[in-house]
Amino acid sequence: MSDRILVVDDEPDMEALITQRFRKQIRDGSLSFEFAHNGRQALEKLSEHTDIDLVMTDINMPEMDGLTLLSKIKELNRPLKALVVSAYGDMQNIRTAMNQGSFDFLIKPLDFHDFEITLNKTLDNVHFMLQSIETQKQLENERGERLKAQEEALRRAQETADLIKAQNAMLEEKVKERTNQLLESYDKLKEQTDIITQEKERSDELLLNILPEETADELKKHGRVTARHYDQASILFTDFKDFTVLSEKLSPQELVNVIDFYYKGFDTIIEQHGIEKIKTIGDAYMAAGGLPVSDPENAIKTIQAALQIRDFVISEGARRKANKELAFEVRIGVHTGPVVAGVVGDKKFAYDIWGDAVNLASRMESSGEAGRVNISGYTYALVKDRFNCTFRGKMHVKSKGEVEMYFVEEEIK
Repeated sequence: MSDRILVVDDEPDMEALITQRFRKQIRDGSLSFEFAHNGRQALEKLSEHTDIDLVMTDINMPEMDGLTLLSKIKELNRPLKALVVSAYGDMQNIRTAMNQGSFDFLIKPLDFHDFEITLNKTLDNVHFMLQSIETQKQLENERGERLKAQEEALRRAQETADLIKAQNAMLEEKVKERTNQLLESYDKLKEQTDIITQEKERSDELLLNILPEETADELKKHGRVTARHYDQASILFTDFKDFTVLSEKLSPQELVNVIDFYYKGFDTIIEQHGIEKIKTIGDAYMAAGGLPVSDPENAIKTIQAALQIRDFVISEGARRKANKELAFEVRIGVHTGPVVAGVVGDKKFAYDIWGDAVNLASRMESSGEAGRVNISGYTYALVKDRFNCTFRGKMHVKSKGEVEMYFVEEEIK
């Protein structure tokens, strides 16, 4: 069954963002989207497509805003659910929208992970509502049939009043008992369905925290994941300078809070560039571009992410120094080459990559300098037309001999 969703937003790139994010669901037919740029267009779409299940609308739009649209949707008397989208500071309008019947809300700029969870939760509610309507119709039909039978029994009861009274009492008792049984069964089924849905959502969310989405889907479908070879992937390593010395100046909780803050920032950056987080070991952070889905621009995207991580750490370091707090500096290294990727472990799954390219990427990090992005000559050849780089010369790398290295300065505008 395909869920049809109407997205109402006047931002010109919203349609492209949503189509890209949900391309898999659109391709397999589980989701379909309609788009409108204001409330007036949305009402036209709702009139044209009577099978729309969910309306996601911005609040502030030209011609007809989202709050007016919500009031118009109420007048349609259709089993629709609505989500509203607005800026964090627009809570007054969000509260008004919720009071007018919006099921939930999303904050701009959209966090697509949160968006997908909220969307699935709302669609589950839509499915349950439609099923409830269908169940109600079936119960009404059954009740109609029972009433017809009662009328027939009453007609016949005119001939033998005593007999019909006994039959009618027995019939009413059976109807009551059956109705109670149906209601009890319905309540139990709903409770079990809610528990199953919640546990499935929790299981899927936990699995996506440790595995890429495509890999998690393969594991759920087949119970295993086939190792894959990638001809080209870009591996990124980061490491904090003098971390051991700095960590001794912090309490255990302060240390964990600092690492958590930086790693959350790194996670956000690599997700923006389509890079896959592989793992963290102590203060070392590892990610890779070009997998689990191959990407010919993986080297460019990985360098963009590396520069953003560098700037993020420098900016945060300046803020901490101004507040007389400990400031951290980071070394970043990137190398591009072939790798093998797969899932290891039985009780605790881990998505990991192996290959000589991984080792060399680690050497790029350890051979670099704090506040710099150090890349290999091979990676430089792939990105030299997109970034200004400084040649460092050939540097000695353990087990590799002399390797050309470059510092990436900035992206060419």
